[in-house]
Amino acid sequence: MKCFRVLYAVMAMGMVLPIAAVGYGKAGSMPAAQGRPAAVPDDDANAPYKTFDATPAITMGPLLLDMSDTSVVVEWMTDAASDGKVSYGEGKIEHEVIPQVDGLVPVGTVHRVVLRGLLPGRTYQYKVSSRRVVALKPYWPDRGQTVESPAYSFTTFDAAKKTTDFAVVTDTHEDVGRIRALMDLIHQAPVDFVVHTGDSLNYGVSENQLKDKFLEPVATGLQGRTPLQYVRGNHEYRGEFARSLGEYLHAQSGKYFYTRDQGPLHMVMVDTGEDKADATNVYAGLNNLRDYKQEEFAWLKQVLVDETRVRTAPFTVVFGHDSRWGWVDGGPDPWTQLANQAQVDLFIAGHEHRYEHITPGKRGNDFSILVLGQDQVARVEASDQALKVTVVDRTGKTIDAFSIQRKNK
Repeated sequence: MKCFRVLYAVMAMGMVLPIAAVGYGKAGSMPAAQGRPAAVPDDDANAPYKTFDATPAITMGPLLLDMSDTSVVVEWMTDAASDGKVSYGEGKIEHEVIPQVDGLVPVGTVHRVVLRGLLPGRTYQYKVSSRRVVALKPYWPDRGQTVESPAYSFTTFDAAKKTTDFAVVTDTHEDVGRIRALMDLIHQAPVDFVVHTGDSLNYGVSENQLKDKFLEPVATGLQGRTPLQYVRGNHEYRGEFARSLGEYLHAQSGKYFYTRDQGPLHMVMVDTGEDKADATNVYAGLNNLRDYKQEEFAWLKQVLVDETRVRTAPFTVVFGHDSRWGWVDGGPDPWTQLANQAQVDLFIAGHEHRYEHITPGKRGNDFSILVLGQDQVARVEASDQALKVTVVDRTGKTIDAFSIQRKNK
């Protein structure tokens, strides 16, 4: 290191050293020629750090998550420890966001950057880039080279938009072939966003499992331009990696339940939790859905009563994994009653691995419930007067189609 700092100081004086003096040889001081300046002290904070010819590869993404009218999560993964940044702009790429956590730039293989301060209904171009961190030393960390993605684009949500089209899939359960086939079906016609209503995994094992069996095929299918709105299923509660999934799949709020607005839709994403009681021995006392669902119910009550869009949006659509609201202490009736009071129009779920359209009144519900099967895509066209729902199977064959007319709220 001292050798390198001598070189730095001498070069700064405009002098030229013989080739043999250049490099990273053994630690030690370089003999000083008569009349030349002394070596740079060891504590010179501006001495250069080492840069190696090591470039990371992007192994997943970019994937757009949790789009809103003014923000979006951009997520990607690399094969080696790196930093990350997103460059973006409207018309031309002229801004950049470098993430920080408590003042430190994150270094790892997972990169998650939130772009904020965007404008509703605008189209932005963006690129992601990561520079290798070879050794994260306390001083002068060793750096590598930078990998940069091609340019992609996205359009932010806009509550003033007259129409919106979206697609829903569910219960892909680590079947990469299924995911790729469903993504191909979705892109036969443009959609503004895609919703996955949970059970992406059988149970959580590792980061590589999540990447290979869900994130990478979904990101490839969505092509860096169509955002994913994610809803957690009961199988994501299981396994040693389940407690780490939020680092990859949380909404911007750090939660699995949230609301979004796009065109005529007010969307309520709920986490229906597990399908059995906490005391069931299969969980060995390591679940506490009772308290979690109480917290979520209080949130749901607040957003369905207080959010203006519940009353002004032409349609309110709930997305959740289990159409029976999962296991809830005291039963599902209070949740259904709350949705009835808010005049919810449609609840889209999965969990059953088969298709079912539950019309109003069958379960005490005043709204339609769409239960989507594993190898199916629901495509919804929303205007200010109607929701047009079409469900197709993996071959593209139509299973059902129905419309929901706007209520007088």
